[in-house]
Amino acid sequence: MEVMTTHEWFNMNQKRTMIIERSAFSGMGKFGSRWLGDNFSKVEYMSYSVTGVMAHNIIGIPLAGSDICGFIGNTTAELCARWHMVGAFYPFSRNHNAWNNIRQEPYLFNLDVYEGTTTYLEIMRRAMRIKYHMIRYYYTELSKIHKSGGTLYKPLFFEFPDDESAYLDQSYNVMLGSALKLGINTFALDQNTTAFRFPTGTWCDVFNASNGCTTN
Repeated sequence: MEVMTTHEWFNMNQKRTMIIERSAFSGMGKFGSRWLGDNFSKVEYMSYSVTGVMAHNIIGIPLAGSDICGFIGNTTAELCARWHMVGAFYPFSRNHNAWNNIRQEPYLFNLDVYEGTTTYLEIMRRAMRIKYHMIRYYYTELSKIHKSGGTLYKPLFFEFPDDESAYLDQSYNVMLGSALKLGINTFALDQNTTAFRFPTGTWCDVFNASNGCTTN
């Protein structure tokens, strides 16, 4: 009710509303956005964020996200970089930190080397560029949802209800609207996972065009 009242006040005064709420109830997404609340700087919480954002979409809060790098406890260069990449695909993204933790602004990791000469900062920069490239698509999808309802960041089975594999490994597989599918290794450690699911159809790699398309 508070979010709805605040939203209506902004509308009456011809101001654009942007409310980021913590306490929430199903359907609140019509009036505001939400983050998942305080989390921990642990790889498990990066994974939980995926199903958490899905759950918010299911209950009518499509503009939702998680604190990138973690909020409670000290992060690491690797976790922060990987979380920036996961967070690039959240509808709502932010790097957020608690008092008394080490700082986690991306530029502070410019000397931490991931592989060869690649730094974790460069990985975070790439994630941010991906996010900016996605904005127009997200804006269009969210505009449709605002007018007629629906979900943006959702489980595969929302689009492929008759495919049994779409019900498996939800932390690794996300549909972004009806046109894009995200396969992401949220647990970060298993580089050879077979948990990525691609239901029957033709799938094209939009970030590495040289990989072309495959048909299942």
